[in-house]
Amino acid sequence: MKKIARKIVLPFFALLAGGLSQIVFSADSGTQNLTAAIHATDYFQITCSKSDNVSIGDTDHLNFQIFEASDTTPQAPQVLNLTLTKATLTASTSGIAANTSNYASLKGGNGAYKLSIDTVGTNLTLKKPQTYSLQYQCLNASGGQTTGSSTLAKQNTPSPVKTLVNKGTVKYLINCAKNTDNLKVTLSNKTTVAATGSTVTSTGTLSAQVISGNIAKNTIGSNLNVQNGNRVYEVLVSSPTNEIKNYNFNYSCLNANNVETKTSSLTVLQNQ
Repeated sequence: MKKIARKIVLPFFALLAGGLSQIVFSADSGTQNLTAAIHATDYFQITCSKSDNVSIGDTDHLNFQIFEASDTTPQAPQVLNLTLTKATLTASTSGIAANTSNYASLKGGNGAYKLSIDTVGTNLTLKKPQTYSLQYQCLNASGGQTTGSSTLAKQNTPSPVKTLVNKGTVKYLINCAKNTDNLKVTLSNKTTVAATGSTVTSTGTLSAQVISGNIAKNTIGSNLNVQNGNRVYEVLVSSPTNEIKNYNFNYSCLNANNVETKTSSLTVLQNQ
């Protein structure tokens, strides 16, 4: 296999204190990326050696497990913005994210208030419309409720859940009767919270092979123990479905009692 790249990924070292102090080498490849090119393969090399601690001794096997990133990647939240206007007066609140609520209050006295909702600030790659509910109150100077009306809903009652597409704007009219000092409107963003990224052992779209000498073992996520002592171990990662994949893997050189021996820096020989 042609070597097209070479770089070093340093392992993470941890020191455990016990009856007998020993150095434990625990390593993670860090996030790697596999392209969608047909037969794309990432190729790594790990060297397991005898421990510097004579009581630990030689490597017996390499312990290995691969984790692929799930398809639920982090996404900017869908947000709604609320604006109240009356004549030259304006009040607003912005960035009301999915599954949260906030309010705006405008001191405009009696009369008609215009209410506007938009989606400015939303991740426009998200195509699913947002959902929301509104509740309004016409209040006097002491905070007591006056009389209000709107086609939106009855006063002090949450409106039915409504839908707004991204880049959309919707407007309503609310009338407050005499003795009103201000209008308070609460907007609840009912949109389902966007999924966040996570890692999974396998979805069947990523496979790894660990080779050392005449030994070769394959996995799509299960833990592997490849037993070949103080040797070089090669790791090949590919996608049977030729999909773009982010992934990482954990690995440790262990003796027969599963105690860490000595793990080299990870060498990346090919990164496609």
